[in-house]
Amino acid sequence: MLKPSPLQAIAIVAFLFFYGFAVFALTRDYYLRHPPRVAAPPVSVTPHASAPVKPRPAAIALADDPGIPTAVVEGNPVLLAQQADELFSQGRYAEAIPVYQRVLVLAPTDLDAHNDLGLALHYRGQTQAALDVLARGTTIDPKFQRIWLTYGFVLTKTGDTATATSALTKARDLDPNNGVGQEASRLLGIIRETVPTQP
Repeated sequence: MLKPSPLQAIAIVAFLFFYGFAVFALTRDYYLRHPPRVAAPPVSVTPHASAPVKPRPAAIALADDPGIPTAVVEGNPVLLAQQADELFSQGRYAEAIPVYQRVLVLAPTDLDAHNDLGLALHYRGQTQAALDVLARGTTIDPKFQRIWLTYGFVLTKTGDTATATSALTKARDLDPNNGVGQEASRLLGIIRETVPTQP
């Protein structure tokens, strides 16, 4: 093995020092310009007016960016859905409804949009329209647990406990251990307590 001369050793050490410094400087500059995003904590999916809508991570940083032209937002269902979710979380259901409807024009099988549009319509007193949207969503993907929960929740408000029980049972049975399944079980328990048993 060749042994470097003292001058070569100093040159190698100097090169490694400056190389390491350059990598450090470039990395530091990158992270100063592009700070890492902190993931939003998961939210409980509970069909109540006060519950926030599950955010859509792909759009969190984009929908409110004033640099994105309106025409781009209007044609992008992900950005529109994020806007609608923000309006919904603020209780601005009347404003969220047309945005969700636009999402469904662009992405007719978006089950989150069906679910959240149904809730927004219900909270605005348009319960039959809400049930129509939610029922359509259950046919698109019968294994989408959250929409069964919302459908059952809205049905309980109409007094149709038989259909509500069926929808909530479906939501619970799809996964009884997650938050949606547990909420379905809770609502089923309320129905059992409040509906008199037949003699």
